[in-house]
Amino acid sequence: MARAGRVTESRPPQQGVLQPAGPQNHRDLAAEIVRGYAGDLPSGVYEARTRFYRRAAHEVLGSDGYALLSRYFARYVLPQALLSGEMTRLQCAVLSNIVGRAERGVCHAIQREIADEIGATRSSVSPALKHLAARNYIRNIGRGAWQLNPLIAYKGNGDEQQAFLAELRALALENGFPDIVGSVAVRRENKESTAC
Repeated sequence: MARAGRVTESRPPQQGVLQPAGPQNHRDLAAEIVRGYAGDLPSGVYEARTRFYRRAAHEVLGSDGYALLSRYFARYVLPQALLSGEMTRLQCAVLSNIVGRAERGVCHAIQREIADEIGATRSSVSPALKHLAARNYIRNIGRGAWQLNPLIAYKGNGDEQQAFLAELRALALENGFPDIVGSVAVRRENKESTAC
């Protein structure tokens, strides 16, 4: 790649690690480089050759990318919920499906779609969603729209997650979403309802 004052040639990485970018990317990348170096090339340098490589999409979820799962949730909350019987295998499967579907904290899926993907009946998914919502793992925000608690998992960058958390906290929801999660949310709700 050419930089002001010198021309360097970089060797391609080991075969199989990076692949040359496809022809559909050459024009845009080349134009960007020309704009970036316009007027910056020293006299005597009339040509600079550049090779472009692209990495394959992350293979965890193929082209869909991946969501970051909270280590605290995976290490403490979920195992305790499963072992104590607070969460059934079906409820765990529904939550896992929502984590995999959520984009920027929101999952758009009707119950039938979730049921078909996890191999359950639609009628069993409805109570599972209500159970998860009561524990603040998710929040219903409309027909077929579920807000995944961003403290459990989030697909997007950290700045977006922090902005999303700030928006949710500004709502000051009575159930404590997103900060109160699991059986604590249910106990808190029960305590408040008996106090009234």
